[in-house]
Amino acid sequence: MAGAALPPLRVGLVGCGRVGLHLIERSAVGGPFQVVAASEKLDVIRQIAPFGVRLMSLSELVQSADIDVLWVTSFWEFPFKRSPLAATHGQHLIVETPFTLGLQAAEQAFADAVGRGRLLLIHHPRRADPEFRQALAVSRDERIGAIRAMKFVLWSYGRPPRGATRCTEPSVWDEYAEPGATKVRFVAHALDQLVLLIPNRPMSVLAVGDTSAGAADLFAGDSLGLRIVFESGCQAEIDVRLDSPTPFQSGWMLTGEHGGYANGRQYTLTDEGEVFDSPVTTMEKPEDTDQFEWLARQIRSGVRDVGEEERACLVVALLEAAQRSLVTSQPVTLK
Repeated sequence: MAGAALPPLRVGLVGCGRVGLHLIERSAVGGPFQVVAASEKLDVIRQIAPFGVRLMSLSELVQSADIDVLWVTSFWEFPFKRSPLAATHGQHLIVETPFTLGLQAAEQAFADAVGRGRLLLIHHPRRADPEFRQALAVSRDERIGAIRAMKFVLWSYGRPPRGATRCTEPSVWDEYAEPGATKVRFVAHALDQLVLLIPNRPMSVLAVGDTSAGAADLFAGDSLGLRIVFESGCQAEIDVRLDSPTPFQSGWMLTGEHGGYANGRQYTLTDEGEVFDSPVTTMEKPEDTDQFEWLARQIRSGVRDVGEEERACLVVALLEAAQRSLVTSQPVTLK
């Protein structure tokens, strides 16, 4: 006899921008989480009221007895040291990728969670992408040999129309859609995928920003390119551009000693020097890659996944190195 379904974990949102609204809508149709409250400005009442989500102050949110999880919906506002969230003892925390841009802050955040006996988990919405799951399957296929190079390109057009003006007091909805923030999120998602595709130590990062922006900052301009060299000698490139009228998304392209991957197909080099290609099929079930189920399982187990924490810190370290590289225009060696 199958066991009864577990009740959903009750979520309080810290911030309620685009990510928060998506979480509210997603949980409204079922799943392991249910958003019951949100801490945000009064101007979001219209959006959340139809879902029965109540609006609360941050101090009320962290003290609420009917909230199991605090979900912080924007990385640049994550209040590691800001009371009262830093003092909460009752709820687990879920944050979005990237959850901070400083390695020291990231390591301290995990240490603080351990000290409270609670979990700090990172939501990685792009890990379930079918194209990435195919690339991951090929990267783990010993027949292609050691991976020598990897590339990810995402070009799109995300600039506002000419003549468009902004409100003098932009809401959180507009802030989360800022091109600079969108660009950094896309790069962070690609980095998270990268460190899963090649479980090898990155040695250096060279970042190239948008020279027309005139500022050496991750958030400045509409483009960011990274070149990452790994201890194995593998070289990875990430190219994100949000001002391209020509749309192009390559997904991951891998080339190894005896084969590679691109666009849903695996390429195999024979001993005779011939190249064969075949479609990539994965045996994973949707529930195996569902991020919400994955997060809920961890919370219910109460067990830290140290490997996941290390990967999250590695993504932050790569972003931090990219920022330093933009300032110096030189490759930055990772410690």
